[in-house]
Amino acid sequence: MNPARPPVRAALLTVLVLAAAAFGPLRPDEQPPVPLFGTLQTDPERAAEEYAHGLRVAHLQVAWDRFEPERGVYDEAYARQVRERLASFRDAGLRVEAGLGLNHPPAWLADAHPESVWRNQYGERSTNTPNLVFSAPVRAEVAAYVRQVDERIGLDDVWALRLGTDENGEFGYPRPLPDGRDGGAFWAYDQQAQAASPYPGWRPGEHSYRGASFTERQVRRWYDWYLGSLADAVNWQIELYTGLGHRGPLKLLVPGAGFYPADRDAAVATYLDGRGDGARLIGQGVGFFATLGLVEHRDQVQITTTALVDGTGRPTDNGCAPGDSGAVGSAPDATVRTWSSARWVVAVARAEGFRHLSGESAGPQVAAYRPGVMAAAFRQLGTCGLEGLMWAFDQQLYDGTPGSSLDTYSELIKGWSVGR
Repeated sequence: MNPARPPVRAALLTVLVLAAAAFGPLRPDEQPPVPLFGTLQTDPERAAEEYAHGLRVAHLQVAWDRFEPERGVYDEAYARQVRERLASFRDAGLRVEAGLGLNHPPAWLADAHPESVWRNQYGERSTNTPNLVFSAPVRAEVAAYVRQVDERIGLDDVWALRLGTDENGEFGYPRPLPDGRDGGAFWAYDQQAQAASPYPGWRPGEHSYRGASFTERQVRRWYDWYLGSLADAVNWQIELYTGLGHRGPLKLLVPGAGFYPADRDAAVATYLDGRGDGARLIGQGVGFFATLGLVEHRDQVQITTTALVDGTGRPTDNGCAPGDSGAVGSAPDATVRTWSSARWVVAVARAEGFRHLSGESAGPQVAAYRPGVMAAAFRQLGTCGLEGLMWAFDQQLYDGTPGSSLDTYSELIKGWSVGR
């Protein structure tokens, strides 16, 4: 007899009760939403086994640097490998969610467009991810690459596409360089960014501009432009993918909780000078309460928190509650800081009117997995009304990681299906 089974069943009952509260009563003719479950970095050789265990989504990753190692030169052998992985997933009955690897740019991109490389206020350069926010030439290269992926691999067979702007493929500016200056790095100092800036040449921390005093109101205007530019890059991706005929979900990956309104106010009051615990997050632009509302509200767009069971909140990994979205902007700062990352992002997204939300576990590299971690993720999924869960990572279902196994995942999925 497996001693782990009773706690799992008890957790299932809790999940189902909380899910019912989150979704509310259903009309007789209305079907409850059925979440789709899958893994990140899915192994094609395990596709059929995972389908048999109740999983329905596979993650396919395409690497731009491998697909186009030289400008305009495409690796046919690599493209064939990707097509074969895609076929393996579909043959097993799995829907395919693809990341197109924009966060893995080829080395030639920076050489071809040196004026478009990310540059911060210190003059430091970052080539880890393409400058989709400010650079028209980089956007043109990305669009050409995506069209080739569509032609050589086939996006018609892909169910969902992932959206993001940073080096992890998530919604934010690049992180500060490991060996760079301390404090927040603001990546708006390449040529094209400066041409678009409302105050060209002004740098965070400066209290004057072109011989005149620079006001807090002007600092806020500059920072609003910085955040708005980030959202514009996401909207550009949405237009690119839908323009190619993609009609499935577009999943915008939202990491962690980011910073809060009080953090932005404090940063503006100090002229974004890089002081304070949240300076790095301010530079990364991860103020989702300010940016999510700027993202195009299409039915295809699915806000995806990548921070399920990331160890945040008091109590740890707390779920959503009725009224959360109405509390955004009015709840005391100390209150919302006790919410888990996922709870905060879901509340903000719902407050902004997004209808479709999903989640990913943060992964053991963020918060170590432990017994009961999968049930905790299901609790967050249920109380927050998420439409799917991607478990990070496929390997963790098989390598003995505590609390993470294919059998546990399958039992939770079955219990969810029976209870719904």
